[in-house]
Amino acid sequence: MRLNKINKLVLALIFVLFSSSVFAATTDLSTRFLDKANEAYENGNTDEAYKYVNQALTVAKDEDSKANVLYFAQTVYAQKLQELQKNYDEMAFIEIQMNLEKYPNVENTKIKKLVRQIQAEVENKRIAEEKAEIAEQRKVEQERFEAQQSSMDAQAAAMKEQAAAMKEQAESTKQSQAEFKEALETGLKDMGDAFSESAEQTKKSTTVIAVSIIGIAILILIIVAVIVYAVKKGFKQQQIQQEQYVQAFKMLAANQSQTSRIMLGGVTDLYGQNPTLRLAGSSTWTSAVGLPDVEITEEDEEELKQLAVKCEEIGTQIDSVTNRKNNSKNVSELVYKLSMQLGLPQGMSMLNFCAAMIYDAGFLALDPELINATTLTDDQKEEMKRHVELAEKHLEFVPKKYWNIFEDAAMKHHENMDGTGYPKGLKGDEIPQIARLIHVAESYVSLSSRRNYRGALDKESAIQKLREQPELYDIAVVDCLDAIV
Repeated sequence: MRLNKINKLVLALIFVLFSSSVFAATTDLSTRFLDKANEAYENGNTDEAYKYVNQALTVAKDEDSKANVLYFAQTVYAQKLQELQKNYDEMAFIEIQMNLEKYPNVENTKIKKLVRQIQAEVENKRIAEEKAEIAEQRKVEQERFEAQQSSMDAQAAAMKEQAAAMKEQAESTKQSQAEFKEALETGLKDMGDAFSESAEQTKKSTTVIAVSIIGIAILILIIVAVIVYAVKKGFKQQQIQQEQYVQAFKMLAANQSQTSRIMLGGVTDLYGQNPTLRLAGSSTWTSAVGLPDVEITEEDEEELKQLAVKCEEIGTQIDSVTNRKNNSKNVSELVYKLSMQLGLPQGMSMLNFCAAMIYDAGFLALDPELINATTLTDDQKEEMKRHVELAEKHLEFVPKKYWNIFEDAAMKHHENMDGTGYPKGLKGDEIPQIARLIHVAESYVSLSSRRNYRGALDKESAIQKLREQPELYDIAVVDCLDAIV
């Protein structure tokens, strides 16, 4: 019994000695990190001081050590933030914000102020860059429009010159007819005088006179017939020339109207006042499964306007449910530009624009709590994938002649080029054009937009990330995207 008590006492002493040694080692380690941080700070090496003071914060256990480390950490953090104000480094700033969340006692009034100042400067710089980019885009669009207008003015001038030449030719024909008529009348008069003289000389010969009268009458009839024919032919030619003149100007007016409408395609009004959808260039895009060409009549134009209004309304609902501001508008505009750049017809590009506005309509049929959940189980992930199959009832307003385009957009925009996508596992050219366009446009908009878990990528980085994944995206579309953004 006594032996057991001795053993317990020995074990208790060993535990106390071990705990004391561990505590002393931890305190000593905190002090060493703090000394290194102080030495680096005195030598002007803020980065080293910042690294060691964070290590000291991690190992500091007793209250005295924590107080000393916190006091010096506030000095180092403030200096680090002041240096970032002069030479901004996004990753370094994010790291400081994460450490401030990890060690909230480090943050004081000065540090909070410096963090807010840096955030404001970064935001102001971003806004200024966006404004400069918008101004540059507007400048390019204005130059393009002025060049187009100059070309149309030159075409109009050429048409006017052609019309003047046609008018001059008509006047020349009219003058020739008048001269011919005058010459004919003179000839008839001369013939009449000659006939009178001959009649006087041969009036004794009744037979000769009768024959002469008949001959002259026949000749007169022939000449009159020739005159009538010539006048009618000249008048008909003049009418044809005038009709050509009018038709030429009608063609000019139609070309100018069509060019203006293409140049001014908008978001809600396809021929409205929003100049954001500027006309891109033209290229070829060969595809085994292409959509049919669409010829736009005036009736179709009005129908498309109403269709675009409805698509914009549903696109706004989708963005609200998925918490992605302006996503439908941004994706649809980019799909329109890609369609035009790839050489698709104007009508087809307009339909692609409308279909891309509501390609995620299936989300309207899912539970909003599931859509906005931060983490998902495997079953919930599969349920989320079903949104491509649930869009059908939200597409009932689409005219049947356009149904295939909207259905392909809604159901196949998650198909991958290597066949690993869903829901059908289509591969390569089996994937419709509209689905490939939306896949690239949606991914680019997502990468270049700011998210809660990361910052936005610049254009070059976003495109490079798409280009690095040919198993997912059509590289021809990615190349086209690189040319227009």
